[in-house]
Amino acid sequence: MTFKIEVKGLKEIERKLGELQEGLTLDGLRRWATEIETDAKAAAAQRSLEAGDSIHVEVIEAKPKEFHVTARAKEEAWPFIVEATRNKLKVMPLTSRAIFSAFIDRFEKMLKKP
Repeated sequence: MTFKIEVKGLKEIERKLGELQEGLTLDGLRRWATEIETDAKAAAAQRSLEAGDSIHVEVIEAKPKEFHVTARAKEEAWPFIVEATRNKLKVMPLTSRAIFSAFIDRFEKMLKKP
């Protein structure tokens, strides 16, 4: 007599683990940075702000598995970067979300300093 037990949840766990790993690669994080930059530029263009051309978001690997998110823009373009990043957080894998959340947190702390 043979029994076959199919565990359907394992495929979902495997998919989630793949997403977590992808979220910690330089290529994966750079894709998110590019999407954020594109969305921020589009939002600025909708409001006819030339400052949108100044928006640049990138991820660099400072050390192995240590990533830094950097952004450059004219002052009036910063809200578009923040908004685009927040919108993307909702669909990012957990690991990417943590990195870009820290980026937003640091930026907001910087704005509050006198």
